[in-house]
Amino acid sequence: MLNSINFYAAHAASIFVAINVLFCIIHYKKLDSPFRRLFYFLILNLAIEILASLFIEFGINNLPLLHIYTLVEFILFSYFYKSIIKKPSTFHTVYWYLVIGGSAFIIFNSIFLQSIFGFNSIAKTFVQISIIAYAVIYFYHLVDDPKLSPSTSKSLRLVNSAIITYYSGSLFIFMFNGISFGGEGSNIIFWIFNSLLNIIFHLLIFYALWRLYNKKAISST
Repeated sequence: MLNSINFYAAHAASIFVAINVLFCIIHYKKLDSPFRRLFYFLILNLAIEILASLFIEFGINNLPLLHIYTLVEFILFSYFYKSIIKKPSTFHTVYWYLVIGGSAFIIFNSIFLQSIFGFNSIAKTFVQISIIAYAVIYFYHLVDDPKLSPSTSKSLRLVNSAIITYYSGSLFIFMFNGISFGGEGSNIIFWIFNSLLNIIFHLLIFYALWRLYNKKAISST
């Protein structure tokens, strides 16, 4: 029963990722710079989901994909937040040190600490904490970019809320992966919870995109 729920929840999340990617493709020329950067992450998300399903279908260990996803996820979210975090100025001063140092740590973890054929809980936890930190910094030092419209800034804040909701909620799953809390079924419940959070995450992103670009389409007619 739980396995079936987990299967359908994970596939539902993939469908919502695909919907967001399709929406961004349709409206690509209208996307503001931050949303174009977010679009690159959505493409990564969808590509990994498709490849992971194919690996399972052919009986191939798909955990190496998670190691790749973790590295590129960190780079793309760093790239996304670089475009919307205006303060503190020290963030931009140390930005490349953060990206290069963080990427080196993730690669080091996959080579020396946790096999690419196993779960990379250390690197995944590091990336999630980093993304949460980006999101908190953005909210704490909230400065709207004068180059962006007020509606774009509002949608970015909604996306940031989606990021905090998903990554904060799923952080403990990756931190405690492999630890059993009352039997094997409890771990499945965690992954169902993660899939539901992922669905909420992509629904909020879709709403932010639709709210912004649907209004633009209506106002231009």
